[in-house]
Amino acid sequence: MNTYLDTGVLLPLYIEESFSESITKIVEERSESIPVNLFQEVEFENATRLKLFRGEITYRHVTQILKAWEEDISAGRLIRRPVNWVQALDEARRLGTLVSAKTGCRTLDLVHVAIAVKWGCERFVTADARQLKAAQAAGLKVLDVSVIGKSNSGK
Repeated sequence: MNTYLDTGVLLPLYIEESFSESITKIVEERSESIPVNLFQEVEFENATRLKLFRGEITYRHVTQILKAWEEDISAGRLIRRPVNWVQALDEARRLGTLVSAKTGCRTLDLVHVAIAVKWGCERFVTADARQLKAAQAAGLKVLDVSVIGKSNSGK
């Protein structure tokens, strides 16, 4: 569990999006459980419901997605990990000092990177360019799925 997947990377595992195929392939190749935290769960659930609000999916689809998430937790494909929120938020503040004025990285994106650092992750996976820069500044190896998605679509 050395890899942290941003919520924007988790969502396409459950809802068809431009990066879905690439992300599914990455997860399958690594064949390890995906650590998730309460913050990701809140974001994931809300992002799913926002898709309903925008008319992108149906209520039935929302129910299926949230059920699949819970099934993946029960099966061990997703592993809930605790977060020491004081340490994570202190780390986010430290990272913000380093990168926000240069990159425009948002607070919530910094929190994801900070959690990855505090969990001892080696790798950070996202499609957000500013978040990638923050993860690099934090010393994490990064994987930009937006680049992978573009290279796969050109085949």
